[in-house]
Amino acid sequence: MPVQPAKASSAQAGFTLLELIVVVAVLGILAAIAIQQFSLFRSRAMDTAMRSDLKNAALAMESYYGEFLDYPTSLNAIQLVGYRKTSGVTLTINVTSPSSFTLTAAMPNGTQPSFSFDSTTGLIN
Repeated sequence: MPVQPAKASSAQAGFTLLELIVVVAVLGILAAIAIQQFSLFRSRAMDTAMRSDLKNAALAMESYYGEFLDYPTSLNAIQLVGYRKTSGVTLTINVTSPSSFTLTAAMPNGTQPSFSFDSTTGLIN
């Protein structure tokens, strides 16, 4: 008796259009959440860079004062005692009196445009 080939199933294998639309919608929602979180983490990293530069600059200011008995008014002066600026951060020095100073670090795209350090309180705002 000859062998007959198996009959093809009437249902075809594959995805329906509705299933594909649901998968694309779920992937779109996940991508939107991931992009939002990435943006938030990036902003926080920029804030951390500004705060770190303020702490390092304050330490360099005090080091300079210990060596020269005067607070420097330029970025070049604190670089002489070891301060290294983070790329993209703009640091401003303001000597308010012979015994105090303020520092301001600014960088675009952080959660806020700038942070300040006040030597009289020792706080970063």
